[in-house]
Amino acid sequence: MTFYPDERIGLFIDGSNLYAAARALRFDIDYKRLLEVFSGKGQLIRSFYYTALVEDQEYSPIRPLVDWLDYNGYTMVTKPTKEFTDATGRRKIKGNMDIELAIDVMEMAENLDHIVIFSGDGDFRRLVEAVQRKGVQVTVVSTMRSQPPMVADELRRQADTFIELMDLRDDIARSFSSEDEMEGDLPSPAIPIWKWPEHTRLVALSIQGPAPDCRLCPRLVRFRATNRETFPDWHNGPVASFGEADAVLLIVGLAPGLRGANRTGRPFTGDSAGDLLYGTLVKYGLAEGAFGARADDGFRLIRCRVTNAVRCVPPNNRPIGAETTACRRFLAEEIAGLARLRVIVALGVVAHGAVLAALGLRKSATAFRHGALHPLPDGRILADSYHCSRYNTNTGRLTEAMFHAVFAAVVGELPLP
Repeated sequence: MTFYPDERIGLFIDGSNLYAAARALRFDIDYKRLLEVFSGKGQLIRSFYYTALVEDQEYSPIRPLVDWLDYNGYTMVTKPTKEFTDATGRRKIKGNMDIELAIDVMEMAENLDHIVIFSGDGDFRRLVEAVQRKGVQVTVVSTMRSQPPMVADELRRQADTFIELMDLRDDIARSFSSEDEMEGDLPSPAIPIWKWPEHTRLVALSIQGPAPDCRLCPRLVRFRATNRETFPDWHNGPVASFGEADAVLLIVGLAPGLRGANRTGRPFTGDSAGDLLYGTLVKYGLAEGAFGARADDGFRLIRCRVTNAVRCVPPNNRPIGAETTACRRFLAEEIAGLARLRVIVALGVVAHGAVLAALGLRKSATAFRHGALHPLPDGRILADSYHCSRYNTNTGRLTEAMFHAVFAAVVGELPLP
């Protein structure tokens, strides 16, 4: 970073864009540390933070962050989000802060020598060019290391200096305890997803799930450590979702199996449940290739994604309630990040409850029933099926025909390719 001790510096943080970039890189911002870093680079005149707020609910999930920033050296610029219905009849939330940021940058330019914009939005290229004509140096902070890159190429090229957000990680990342890991400004799962601020919905790039050494659940951490000693060649960690980020169908299971996903690192891979699930997806055109029960078998999902309510293997394949609750944030983030999602299939009662909780809905309003298709408030559908576990198939609780019938109904609810 090229800064001079006598420079007058201003920070302009596009909250939604920075949030998405940091989550894509799998860390949360410590805003106190961020302020300290740039205060040490010169004379920090002002630090602006821009975010939209959902104000038609009793609790705004981002309000605690906004209040903290307001009391700790940041100038907060907020406005209410707007709710609208798109052409397909789905409710959407809009809360763009680009105009507010641009106006403040132009007004402050005369009193600054160096402007730092935390955003990768290509719409800011003309703003950067205008400020440079005033003789002000402009640095852009975003990332090229996400897939695809969060920073627009035209913005990166226009800036005098580009700082890769990942290079700042050691200086500005939050340090987590087991109680607060990965919370940041992630909304409470109790808030319906369709009412989340825009930046928490545009996270298809950051559907990363828990960190490899997530410590949210002490019992699962201990079990993971034991498995790493006993089976050092296995995956032995949180199992990431499998499938496409533009999926229209999300299948939610219970948790990784010890000798299945916990071994291979891919959901429903390595045990008998995967044989039925993935065979069914092939039958209905939702997958292709030969399922080889290993993560590198070349098997591919089509417009479909598979995840679990709990990401780490539990003892005896039975997670407890606290573990399902702890993992809820990742399921909520998963659902929020799938912009084209139309149907969610819950495999079992626990997955059914986890989906409803992640959506901020009451379980009592939508009881689990195999084969049921439940309309959700945002226009999507929750479909129920008994879990495709060996126990259920061996006891006859779930037959192949019953499982196929669920997906035949689900396919009928999906949009055409």
